[in-house]
Amino acid sequence: MTDMQARFGGEMLALGDEGGGGASMGRIQETRFNHALGRALRGKRAAWRSPNAVIYERTDVLADERAKRPDVLVVTPGAAPVSIELEWEAPAEHDARDRLGKAVKGGGQIRSAIAVGAPREAAGWTDAQLERDVESLEFSFVVLSSTRIPNGQRQGDLLPGRGEVARWPLKGSVRGTLDDLASLCEYATAPARLVARMTDRVAERLRSLAAMLEQSGLTGTTLDDIGRLLGQHSHAQALRLACCIWLTAFRLHAQLADQSKSVQDAGLRPVSAYYNEAMLVGEPPLLSPREIGWAWRSILSVNYRAVFEAARNSLDARLPGRETALAISDIARMASTIDEGGLGNRIDFAGELFPKLLDDREEVAAHYTLSATAELLAALAADRVELPDWTDAEAVAGVRIADMACGTGSLLRAAYQNVRRRHEALGGDAAGVHRAMMGGGVTGLDVNALAAHMTAAGLSSYDLAEEYERTNIDLAPIADGKTGSLELLAGEELERGVSVPEASQDLVIQNPPYLRARSGRKMFAVSGISEEDRRRSVKRLEALRRAFGGEWTHGQAGHGPDFSALAHRKLKAGGVFASVLPLTAAHAETWSGFRKSIEAHYDDVTAITFTINAVASKGAMMSANTHMNEMLLVGTKRAAPRGADEAAAITCVNLSKPLRSLVEAHWCAKLIKGIEPAGASGELWDAERFGSWVRFAPAVAGGPWQALGIRNPGLALAGATLQRGRLHPPGAARGWDFVLPFTTLSETVEIGPTHDLIGHPVFGDGRGVFRFYPITPYDHDAPTFPALWGASKTYHAGPPKRMITGPTHRGSPLPDKTEEEVGAMLEQQSDLFISRNLRMTSQTLAAARTTEPMMGGSSWTALLSDDEGVKAALTIWLNSTLGAIMRTAYAQTTQPGRATMHVRAIRGFPVPDFAARSEAGERARSAALAHLAEVAELELRPFSYAMLDDNRKRIDLAALDLVGLGGNAAAARGLDRLRREWSREPATHGGNEAIMKAAGVVPD
Repeated sequence: MTDMQARFGGEMLALGDEGGGGASMGRIQETRFNHALGRALRGKRAAWRSPNAVIYERTDVLADERAKRPDVLVVTPGAAPVSIELEWEAPAEHDARDRLGKAVKGGGQIRSAIAVGAPREAAGWTDAQLERDVESLEFSFVVLSSTRIPNGQRQGDLLPGRGEVARWPLKGSVRGTLDDLASLCEYATAPARLVARMTDRVAERLRSLAAMLEQSGLTGTTLDDIGRLLGQHSHAQALRLACCIWLTAFRLHAQLADQSKSVQDAGLRPVSAYYNEAMLVGEPPLLSPREIGWAWRSILSVNYRAVFEAARNSLDARLPGRETALAISDIARMASTIDEGGLGNRIDFAGELFPKLLDDREEVAAHYTLSATAELLAALAADRVELPDWTDAEAVAGVRIADMACGTGSLLRAAYQNVRRRHEALGGDAAGVHRAMMGGGVTGLDVNALAAHMTAAGLSSYDLAEEYERTNIDLAPIADGKTGSLELLAGEELERGVSVPEASQDLVIQNPPYLRARSGRKMFAVSGISEEDRRRSVKRLEALRRAFGGEWTHGQAGHGPDFSALAHRKLKAGGVFASVLPLTAAHAETWSGFRKSIEAHYDDVTAITFTINAVASKGAMMSANTHMNEMLLVGTKRAAPRGADEAAAITCVNLSKPLRSLVEAHWCAKLIKGIEPAGASGELWDAERFGSWVRFAPAVAGGPWQALGIRNPGLALAGATLQRGRLHPPGAARGWDFVLPFTTLSETVEIGPTHDLIGHPVFGDGRGVFRFYPITPYDHDAPTFPALWGASKTYHAGPPKRMITGPTHRGSPLPDKTEEEVGAMLEQQSDLFISRNLRMTSQTLAAARTTEPMMGGSSWTALLSDDEGVKAALTIWLNSTLGAIMRTAYAQTTQPGRATMHVRAIRGFPVPDFAARSEAGERARSAALAHLAEVAELELRPFSYAMLDDNRKRIDLAALDLVGLGGNAAAARGLDRLRREWSREPATHGGNEAIMKAAGVVPD
């Protein structure tokens, strides 16, 4: 026996098996490398340190004895095995594909395989070098996943019988370290397509079982009681969620019966032991609801109240016996099938199922964080948590993580898992910190008891053998005039005993509700609350905002700023703020205090969004079924606020592809963490383009983060530079300064009244002074009280195509309005208007001139000035491509192809100072009057077609002249490039295929 064989024991006996007559030197070198790789992987996770968890170069592991042995096989308890196949240089993709679908002796099927390419230089390393330096190598990876089930392997009917192989990346390979390989092995156990298909089928079954129970003759009283228990108005929805709770409870029941000595001592047995033990028997045998209720009561006698209390209570004794037995028996089988599927703990089934079971998510603004989103945000946030020694179990057990709007716990699970991974990657064992973390290290609060149940269940499942006596995961009710977890703004402990001291948390991660009091929605309109109590809660929140909200909160921005203020109060210095927020948080005026607070109190602020529109691409959402653009925000809390003379830098990450799996989310986080600290912009690229990033300092504290949402980093920088009075096109070697500085629109002209002060359209809600009627082709008389109210049509046609237009509506004073009230509105008439809701894909004007003074409306806001030169300059500038670039950078672009500004935002809109009493200002106004006569009657195409619109280009040249760049051929060419790049932006074309084709954009 050679020294090598002696070292590796029986594992080396397999060396010649595949070569027929002894292994070649290349194969021997590869085998030696696989041994070193396998041993190094064993140290990366506690679950892999047992002898049979990471198996390398063994022939007896696959059920099919004719199959080639895996190079390395990673077998994690409760998860499907993952095969690793290695070659020098290029990843061993052929071998990896061949392993898919193979059954492993002792159970489990390889659904994912990782093809690895190792650097050729390591082929000549000695054993000592391999042992010492394998972790320093950079590998190339390809991940292959399949949903196929081999013939003869019974997995019930939840897993699809036919499947396909998914490759990531689609082309080429990504490059990473041994730690990346360890993470890929975890994520690959749960292929995204398999999880999606399985949860679709589970949701369908749960809906069917809930419908069966609802139709079984249940009384309204029983259904009302279950609805109140689970916080649901709808009987059908309450029963669906009860079924979902039972599914979670059965999964945890099985694990506790196998792993927890305390619950075993309390009398809990495996689910299979409860069949045929009561009167409810049949073919197939059925579970007894009463016996299962007793079993779950025995678990509660030990603890796990947050997990099993809702499950036991919803298994109401008044439910019909046989139908309930049928339902829970079917659900128990589903739970067993899910666990047999080997998806492990990487997937939060409750979080995946909830969006598919609830029908009122829009009504209550309850949106559940998608798994990939949770992983991306948690990976970025957990990486910032600082400890002196991540190998120290006591130090790790002291980490404090909170989500005070936790929903089903997707973000908490992902954050906790990332903390555990950091500890174990350095040799620790996270089982040693689980009791402390569950006993108070992790805080999860929600207004829904069901959400707390799901959160506790998911977190408990990581180490069931490590029991805990108490938990900081609980209900934070909206009752008796309280505001749920927002009560913690005023204190450190809730009535139910959950404590969150000030400045105590290392990480606060959350996806707060987006609900605002508008469009028929009401704040705190949760199930079971009276209107009187709801109003008391609203008043309580207003008081909390005044006392503790500071600049963070704003009544018109919904709960997002409130929960952000709460997170800020609870974070310690050096703590990490991490949140999912609507994209309006980056641009809307109502969020300006929030942005100003982030800029003042946080370092290394990173904001992330998709440039693919959430409406046009369902895969570009961050939360399930929001159909709105969102953002992620991560920052590290400063010990003291930033001084007024210190510039805040925001890193804006604009992702150009949806994240469809945990694997992609992990890799995207890796690329974002690798952004150069001192750079200005760059690409996120590894085998394929994930997106780009731009770092910029806001020109005004609390102003819009205008680089967020722009795909082209050069264009994003150009937009930020524009606001500083400089034209610098993407990729240009030089730029040109304007002769006029920038100011705000409200410093240039007076901003007219909002539409709700002016009046309302016929059949509207009665607000304002006038009632307005649309002008039709049959109205030949001139309106006495004209208004430019709507944007969709004018006298006889569609949207206006020329900068000078007529009214869209005629007004009639309301009978109860005085002459003074009518006169006050008429005094604010104008012949210059700015569009509030610019739809660039169909509308041609961002500013309009009218043939006579008139009132504005819901689509147009009046701009008042006595200076004709100022009005002419604004008309040209706002309708130019430069004005449109500023518009998309400044305004809200949460809807495809739209740039929306509320009246308060219009006041702060940046424009050149055309009212300046300087030589440059006088020249700009004089030039504007001359140019307006030339371009006012030009027929224009919608803004999104600017790259093809010769008349828009004439307006652009006029705009250059206003800022002192007229006749500058190089600047005109630079503007041509800006125009082309801007037309290619998703925020501009809105996913419109015709516009994308015209702009030369390949659809995503």
